[in-house]
Amino acid sequence: MGLNIIYILFYFSVFFQSNGQIFESANNYYSNGDYNSAINLYLQILDSGYESHSLYFNLGNSYYKLNNIAESNYYFEMAKKLSPNDSDTSINLSFAQNMRIDKIEKLPISQLESIRGSIIKLFSVNTWKTIFLIFIWLLCISIILYIYYADPFKKKRFFNISIALVILSSLIYWISYEKEIETEKVYGIVYPKEIEVWSEPNKLSELKFLLHEGTRVELIDKVQDWLNIKLENGTTGWLYSDSIKSIK
Repeated sequence: MGLNIIYILFYFSVFFQSNGQIFESANNYYSNGDYNSAINLYLQILDSGYESHSLYFNLGNSYYKLNNIAESNYYFEMAKKLSPNDSDTSINLSFAQNMRIDKIEKLPISQLESIRGSIIKLFSVNTWKTIFLIFIWLLCISIILYIYYADPFKKKRFFNISIALVILSSLIYWISYEKEIETEKVYGIVYPKEIEVWSEPNKLSELKFLLHEGTRVELIDKVQDWLNIKLENGTTGWLYSDSIKSIK
């Protein structure tokens, strides 16, 4: 058992050291303008099973330098998924999005919806759930203290605290639920230079519109080789599944 543990620790030590050296070499290639060589090394690290924000971010930058619209958008999206609040990633993603042919306007949202979105983005699903559990514990303590004290003044105080905690706990539960729904949504990037989008999952249906490389779509459903997609403006349609690379 002891030898097995030592072997495992040695393996991971060599694994991370090797990837670290490859990553450094890739960065040197990037600094010298050899973006293809940098990409090959970054992808080699990805193929080993390792992923990180920096790795995806650097891949996005490398593909952007080569004017590869689909790949740069995809890898910046992957970087943003790992570090959603990183400002550099958001800025570079917007640069990559500006290279796209398709200019799709988002559906207008109300001020209340905007506030809701900002609150939901503050923390991850697990963090919101942890906050909810903390408030539940506080509520339980408050109820116990309400039952324990005989003093009417203290009972009233803990009654009011309990009511406030019930309201706050309900609100936080709703936020964590909304965040979970948002997190479960799957998006993808269009890879072909141009792809036809149909009204139904067959070419006998109506051709609705064309999409081009780099456009982000929400993946709604899959029927055999067809994907049902939704654009940011709410428009839906069907296209071949092999034309999309999922952001996951």
